[in-house]
Amino acid sequence: MLLDAGLDRRVVDSAEIDVGTGDGRWSRRQVMLLRHSPSPREIDRAVRALRPRVDGLIFVVPRAGRALKSAAERDHRVAYAAVDEAVVCFQGETYRAGDQRPAVPAHPGRTSWTRLAMLRLFALSPAKPLSQSEIARQIGVSHVAVGKQLPLPDELVARTPAGWQVVDRAGCWDRFMADYPGPRGLTTYWATTGDPAAQLERIEHVALDRGDAPPAVSGDLAADLYAPWRRPSRVVAYVVNQPSLEEHGFAVVRPTDATVELCTPRDPTVLTMSRALPSKRQGNPRRYTDPLIAAWDLRRSPGGDVDAAVDQLRARALRERLWR
Repeated sequence: MLLDAGLDRRVVDSAEIDVGTGDGRWSRRQVMLLRHSPSPREIDRAVRALRPRVDGLIFVVPRAGRALKSAAERDHRVAYAAVDEAVVCFQGETYRAGDQRPAVPAHPGRTSWTRLAMLRLFALSPAKPLSQSEIARQIGVSHVAVGKQLPLPDELVARTPAGWQVVDRAGCWDRFMADYPGPRGLTTYWATTGDPAAQLERIEHVALDRGDAPPAVSGDLAADLYAPWRRPSRVVAYVVNQPSLEEHGFAVVRPTDATVELCTPRDPTVLTMSRALPSKRQGNPRRYTDPLIAAWDLRRSPGGDVDAAVDQLRARALRERLWR
């Protein structure tokens, strides 16, 4: 929306972005994702709680209410993006995003990342039962968080004296794919020349030079490792810190034009469940998301053979031990 409204943006992490008006100056904003337009008290509380390194807030809401509009006009620390209305208000100025607004408004709801991660774990797990502590260790969350989400549906997972035993791995896969809302967080879109594998190598070198953790590869390239079926057409990867790629030959583009999609996910289990595996091209270890996240991202890829590729990945993941 910011790009379509004529504003520049650089993603800092899953909750902060830099917004620019094209004059070379940037304003760092804390992103507040709400299902409703905030009240005056909520706005005041959010402004008082601003982090020291940010310049203000940008509320992402379905529609902007009177209190939010008034606050944005009088206090330039307050900005908003009204998704249903395709309107952005930044530093007191109103911008319209035109015809590029999302087809489905981004109305966030409560999501249990732990429950969804457990579905992924049991879809990929061996036949032996898993203790609550082992589940927590493998998905990278606390023992308490796992306990709050157990039990899973009886037709999928059963409790035994030895721990939690998967009953229907295929059912766990299908339930996750049906329920997962996506990783959320903030995403940057880039384009450059070269095949996807070469583009990924450049991004990995940038991360290495910055001292950042390597990206966790998903989508086409991860599926090409797990269950080769189609030629990869784009790079999808998850990062802790968003790199600035302009000086490395990449250009910021809209999602439909992107050859690279980098996401700093709100779902913490995407990165904790990723694994270092030998890459197909180099043989050197490369970090990959688990097969279910790879399948979810693969399903969003362009091309008429995507559904067949997802089916191939699902079948192989249920047949073989691709992730451990």
